[in-house]
Amino acid sequence: MIRSYPYSQAKSPGLLKALLFAALLLASVVTSADDGEGFPAWVSAVRQEALALHISPQAVEATFNQVSYLPKLIELDRKQPEFVTSFSAYVNRRINQRVVNKGKQMLQDYQGILYVVEELYQVPKEVLVAFWGMETNFGGYMGDIPLASALATLSYEGRRAEFFKRELFDLMRVVEREHYYESPITGSWAGATGHMQFMPSTLLKYGVDADADGKIDIWESYPDIFSSAANYLSQAGWQPGKPISMMVALPPGFDYSLAQLQANKPVSEWVALGVVGIPDSILSLPRAAIILPQGFDGPAYMVFPNFDVIMQWNRSVNYALSVSLLSQQLRQDMYTLAMPPEPPALSYQQMWALQEALNAQGFDSGTPDGFPGGKTQAAIRRYQATQKLPQDGYPGIEIFNRLTAPLP
Repeated sequence: MIRSYPYSQAKSPGLLKALLFAALLLASVVTSADDGEGFPAWVSAVRQEALALHISPQAVEATFNQVSYLPKLIELDRKQPEFVTSFSAYVNRRINQRVVNKGKQMLQDYQGILYVVEELYQVPKEVLVAFWGMETNFGGYMGDIPLASALATLSYEGRRAEFFKRELFDLMRVVEREHYYESPITGSWAGATGHMQFMPSTLLKYGVDADADGKIDIWESYPDIFSSAANYLSQAGWQPGKPISMMVALPPGFDYSLAQLQANKPVSEWVALGVVGIPDSILSLPRAAIILPQGFDGPAYMVFPNFDVIMQWNRSVNYALSVSLLSQQLRQDMYTLAMPPEPPALSYQQMWALQEALNAQGFDSGTPDGFPGGKTQAAIRRYQATQKLPQDGYPGIEIFNRLTAPLP
């Protein structure tokens, strides 16, 4: 649903015009591909592109045999929970006593395989099981949407057309390599598949035939499942024996503009700035950042290069912190996680309007897309500086109301 913004929320006629334009543009984006009228012709053209890339005709035919347009996926793409859910709500839905207990049971049930994989790739078994829990509830639900239809729909829709088209071609290459000609590969609405929800390109590049049966099976072979995930993390730069994240305390008067994922400093420099709660064992680490997932008045986390590795898997701070927190809970004897409450996150439409409002007032947040990326956070910090507010870059309801409220 497209949210409408009343006239009373506009700070000026110029801003009102910008917000109305944003709503109209968003409406056109959502509806332009929903009818799918041009989808059959698009599929025909992509078939020819695939053949020109020397993908086998059998793989192309098997991939497109029952492909269909799925307009519901467009709505899901604009409501990804990693980006439109508050940190506390996101964590509380995914990490609880039941999940931790099940994760510990999985560690026990697959301890032999996990031991071998950890020794080989130097990625902790608790981290692998945390990914497993986050992605598919430990294999409980891997998705039942035909991947060809999901990737074709999202490529045809256009928001990230080239990305999803490349994944569609790689799906054909997976079909060709693994000889999956009889039944379609299924997975999530976003085109990921298997226990660890690999995109086709990830499966092609990092998949491991650990059980040496001649195929890479991330659906039923647990050696392949865990080895493929560990291989990805290892090649992405995992640092054995180093932390992912830890909660820290910030001193009074801390400069919140320093709390951002890109602002790395040696741990010793953070200590010199008054950050406390850091164990002596990591004081010599050369690189760490501080992030504030609930803004300046919420918890502060120090994150390390292994956090960046997780962000390569999923570009969401909420997701990466949740993997870290779940892996920590799996190592502990008792469940101890408690997230402080916070207001709901801005909706996709509100975020779009916030970005338009920032742009209209001279704080460049880039082309509005409804997602709180780094450029949007930087624009919020610049706005906060002009208002003498803590420069945490947090896109919350207070900033939204300030930027869209009428002038006195």
